[in-house]
Formats: sequence, structure tokens, C-alpha cells
Amino acid sequence: MQQRFDRAFILRMILLIEAGCLLVATIWSALARIDLLPMLTLEDPGLLAVGALVGLATSSSSLLLSWLGKRLADRISFLNHFYELVENVMAPIFAHITILDILLISTASGFCEEVMYRGVMQSQFGLIAASIIFGLCHYAGPRYLFYVIWAAIVGALFGVLLMITGCLWVPVVAHMTSNFLSLCILRYKISRNSA
Repeated sequence: MQQRFDRAFILRMILLIEAGCLLVATIWSALARIDLLPMLTLEDPGLLAVGALVGLATSSSSLLLSWLGKRLADRISFLNHFYELVENVMAPIFAHITILDILLISTASGFCEEVMYRGVMQSQFGLIAASIIFGLCHYAGPRYLFYVIWAAIVGALFGVLLMITGCLWVPVVAHMTSNFLSLCILRYKISRNSA
């Protein structure tokens, strides 16, 4: 039996989590004397297109892995578990959100998480540690460990974007784009197919 999730509750919870993430990042950066302002300076607006393309690529990789999980269910169990997570766990959660909700969630998660994981954690602990922690924060149970690995790889990709460009806005846009496209697919394609 699929559980129906209340749209307002989901939106409130996600925004509360993202606000908490940003609050922790703000306090942490102050205590550790991490100056985020230079990373928030955008000298070349064209770099945002790079972020959008990387976001498109990461969202596409998620869609591809889910599709492969459905097609190869009997042969590759970890891909099938990825598909199950998307289809049976995530899709019901986001089944009733609106396009404005998706935009708000994507913007909040992209900005708040990138400030926390790339801006603060990566500055303090380096790329690998920040990426592993980012992946672990996407833990949804032992059956879905491949999702944690995928998230850590995506986090590392976002971290490399920061290292190459020196601008936090590039991974922010990548994260926002990836989340926006993924949530649109969850809401408008997968949810419709399972209804």
C-alpha cells in the first residue's frame, strides 16, 4: 500500500532541513573563520551555464540508472534497488508537489547544501571527506547503499566544479538544476505512471 504524503508537510520539512543546514554552515564558517564571500563572487556569468550542464548530466545519470535498474532487475540487484528507491520511496513522497514547490525545494537545497558541503566542509576537510559526508547524508537504508555512492560521486563532481572555478555559484546552479529536473521527473512522469 502506497502512503500519501501531505504536500504542505513535505514542503515544510524539506525547507526546515535546508534552513538548519544553512544555519549550521553559517555558525561553522564563523567559528572556523571560513570566509565564504570570495567563493560567492561571480566574475564570469558564463560559468553558470557550465553548472546547468553538469546539473543536467547528473539528473540524466540518475534517470539512466533508474531505467537500467528496471530493465536489468533480475541481473544487477544494486541497480534494481536504485530503481526501487526512486519508484517506491521517492516518487510517493513527491507525488503531490507543484512546480512552484519543486522550484522552491531545488533552490533551497541547491544553495543551502552547497554552502554547507562545498563551501564549509570542503574548505575545512577537503574534497573527498566532504563528498563522502554528502553521500552519507543521502542514506536511505542498507538496501540503497548504491544511492549513497552515487550521491558521493555527484558531490565530488560539484566539489571539483568549485575547485576549478573558485565560485560556489557554479555547483549551486548544478545542484539546483539536478534537483529541479529530478523532482520534475519524479512528480510528472513517475508519479503519473504509478497512478
